[in-house]
Amino acid sequence: MATRRLRTIHSLAIVALSCVAIAGCGTQDGSNPAGSALPSAPASAIPGTTEGATTADIQAAKLEPCPVSDANVAPVADGLPDLTLACLGEGKPVRLAGVRGTPMVVNVWASWCGPCKAELPMMGEFYRDNREKLAFLGIDMADDRVAALAMAGSTAMTFPSVQDPKSEIRAGLKVIGVPTTLFVRPDGTIAGRTSVVTSREELASLVDKYLGVKTT
Repeated sequence: MATRRLRTIHSLAIVALSCVAIAGCGTQDGSNPAGSALPSAPASAIPGTTEGATTADIQAAKLEPCPVSDANVAPVADGLPDLTLACLGEGKPVRLAGVRGTPMVVNVWASWCGPCKAELPMMGEFYRDNREKLAFLGIDMADDRVAALAMAGSTAMTFPSVQDPKSEIRAGLKVIGVPTTLFVRPDGTIAGRTSVVTSREELASLVDKYLGVKTT
């Protein structure tokens, strides 16, 4: 009996660890399926750099310039981490904790993420239609800059993005997989999050729910 019980516990532990590893057995907000698991290699071993892209690579991506961030404002509890990340396209580095003043959708993505490739065209279209009401910021995680720029261009996302090649935001934002989308209030606090967004209607509903902004 004791041996059988130990085997059962061992089996359950393996299943639980497998769920965490693939980031697909649970959800990030209790409703949507998780997307692609992050690379399991340590951050120092993940290829990718903020250097190496040509001017042509950057221009072909057609990303809008990164937003100006406040270097002096204090970070807030339950807000974006106090990290400064290089702009993926054109623009100065962005201090995440210093982006304030407008309701903002933050999309964590990567060129190697299949669900991201499906989601980003819709995200880009939604951003362009509602840019007077909402800010958008992408965070390209655990990625190569050239590959990320190519993905940005092919999906016509257009909204600005920073690059996080070493997954520095992973712990602070509790990101277990990509895509992850966060909804940030004007005061910098995070109102909510989700994983894969499957439709424009779903995104509009989430923006209304978490940020109180009616979109088209």
